[in-house]
Amino acid sequence: MSRRPPPDESDERGAAAPLSVCGPRLLVVGSPSIDLLHFGGRSERSAGGAGLYTALAAQRAGAHVTVIAPRPDPMPPELVIAAASLDWVGPTVEPDRLPHFEIEYLPSGETVYHRAVQGSEGDVRFEHLPPLERGALAYVVPLIDPELQLAFARHLTAAGLRVACGAYRGGIRRHRAAVASVLDTAEFFFCNADEAALLFGRRPPGVAPGRVLFVTRGARGARVVQGTHATDVAPVAVEELDPTGAGDTFCGTALARIAQGDHPVMAARWAVAAAAEVVTGVGPERLLDPAPAPSPARDPRAQPDVGRIRAVARIVADAPEARPFDFTGPPYPEVGDPRALEFFFAATVQQFGFWTEREGRYEAPMIASLDGEPLKGSDFLWRAYRRWLDEAAGELAPAGQAELSRDRFERRLRDDSGRNPLPAADLHFAQAVAYGRDMRALGWTPADVVARIGANPRPLGALLRALDGVGGYKEDPWRKKSGLLALILAQRPERFLRPGPGEDAPPIVDYHCMRSCLRIGLVSVEDERLRARIAARELLDEPDEEAVRAACHAALMEVWRASGRPMGAVDWFFFQNRARCPEMTEPDCPACPVDPACAHRTELFQPVIRTPSY
Repeated sequence: MSRRPPPDESDERGAAAPLSVCGPRLLVVGSPSIDLLHFGGRSERSAGGAGLYTALAAQRAGAHVTVIAPRPDPMPPELVIAAASLDWVGPTVEPDRLPHFEIEYLPSGETVYHRAVQGSEGDVRFEHLPPLERGALAYVVPLIDPELQLAFARHLTAAGLRVACGAYRGGIRRHRAAVASVLDTAEFFFCNADEAALLFGRRPPGVAPGRVLFVTRGARGARVVQGTHATDVAPVAVEELDPTGAGDTFCGTALARIAQGDHPVMAARWAVAAAAEVVTGVGPERLLDPAPAPSPARDPRAQPDVGRIRAVARIVADAPEARPFDFTGPPYPEVGDPRALEFFFAATVQQFGFWTEREGRYEAPMIASLDGEPLKGSDFLWRAYRRWLDEAAGELAPAGQAELSRDRFERRLRDDSGRNPLPAADLHFAQAVAYGRDMRALGWTPADVVARIGANPRPLGALLRALDGVGGYKEDPWRKKSGLLALILAQRPERFLRPGPGEDAPPIVDYHCMRSCLRIGLVSVEDERLRARIAARELLDEPDEEAVRAACHAALMEVWRASGRPMGAVDWFFFQNRARCPEMTEPDCPACPVDPACAHRTELFQPVIRTPSY
């Protein structure tokens, strides 16, 4: 078993912290080039090279970029503007020794490389690298010589950096073993669909646990593979002029967003938008635009209501109910219990899906009896896991979860009737096993993760990043369960997690939270059809659910900012609202602190969708 250390040093922030002025550090190893491009019946000389596009895109997306590459003297006219905007270090070379390419884009979509000259690409040595901070991100472009790329990837990994790499078709065809070794070395790997087909053949693309594969798919968007879990990211439709550098722009933008703390899928959404923009110009001209990088499009069917958000935030700021919950008392482990970390890591994976459906509609919340007491879903789950802790604590460790049988899982989650009452029992079992197998493959225990992130200047961000590689947590780009675990670890009396300056958890957007947002009016559903389906409690498809959840996430972020309260207080305030504004009975509006600011849209409900995310 290979052991990948949990994150201990990085420049990233917690999901809710503001961006720093200069942005996180990104090192790019790869030379700019001078290219001759043929497209749309015309030919253009242009600045190019994977290193240049990646660096410019990352810088525009908020990273502080250092390019390590041969630097021509004098600087060719095509590179003057780009060179002036980059921190570019490396050996001095004659301009005609720069790498150069001749590329033709055919109407069929095929790309033909007429010339590919390595030039001075191999002149960069390890001694040209600047002083490196452990945990910083480094990207080694798909060099013409994959063995050189592999050498840099291994050197940077040994220095404690988080390494990303790319590939190109010629390198895969001629040096398959070297490229495969690069894939195994890199934490993040970028390729397009054709390159993925060459690398993986007919089997589904995948990487080791804790690593991420980004596959760009042109007009079909992108695919993000975390271990073996894949998420498709929708494309952005544009009029394409010059496709040069689209993949590198995607790469640089994604890495900049990851360095700022984004989940890989969220980073890919930004990257797809940036790649779509760059192909509307010639060469890298769009990346030199002083305007900010384009942001992912928001679905207009559900929108935050700024005025109502401010009114509610004023109430939350002063409400005694808005205080962080410490996750102590029954059924949680006693303070100081050495088994607490394994309990919370394993049980938080299961905080989702406590409702039943019938004929394509929400039917009722799950209620099950345990020790003679009827309990709603989350309360039942915590109680059942506490019993599990007392009966067989070792099974809650990652190795125990990885080896669970379905029969054993059913017995541990039994109610008073002897059966497992969870409506999505198959999903719950799969999530338990996925959590255990990924943690075991990474060589991690909850105690390891907590110990290592404690040495990080940005501990909360490091925890979220670690969970992006762990089954049961990594699948949700909005990080509901990851954020909940972060709050538990930070708010327990043991203070397993002590967030760094400016760090806070992301909003914990579950279905109770979304029901409150819609009924209070923090979010307005502008689309009549979607509004009617929500009111009718119909099962929604993913785009409909995403529209509402994204708007609720944005609304909760604004409540957090405007109220000045920590996210733990905001979350507990809205979680308590599940009792005041429940699923099946009339709301108790007089008991609700936000009643004076509420829109009283009580006909609305939460999005109904079967997901392991919440």
